[in-house]
Amino acid sequence: EPNYLPPVIKGDADYRTYRPFTLPNGITILLVNDPQSKNFAASVSVHAGASMDPRALPGLAHFTEHMCFLGSKAYPEENEYKAYLSQHGGRSNASTSMSHTTYQFDVLADHGEKALDIFSNFFIS
Repeated sequence: EPNYLPPVIKGDADYRTYRPFTLPNGITILLVNDPQSKNFAASVSVHAGASMDPRALPGLAHFTEHMCFLGSKAYPEENEYKAYLSQHGGRSNASTSMSHTTYQFDVLADHGEKALDIFSNFFIS
């Protein structure tokens, strides 16, 4: 069962709705609903960056960033994710900083659920 967090403080002109919560495994989620948007987007920031690379393996965090996009157990085809996004008006990107690696994508809203399923499987298998 998720642990719902206090509401997000927002300005009067902000028409979006927010729902922050923490999952039982400790992952914090912020859902944002923008009824005017035609896109669905998601982002994950992992607390692992270049400063955590072992001395014997410099570049490991950045290498791992790229490896995540190659597939998963549920979606083993190498370019399945990129092809799905491209076919449905989407795109993805990732970046590695000294302390974090961030992965993100957006796609036309009607195709968000499957895109999120492909994306989330990078982090579980």
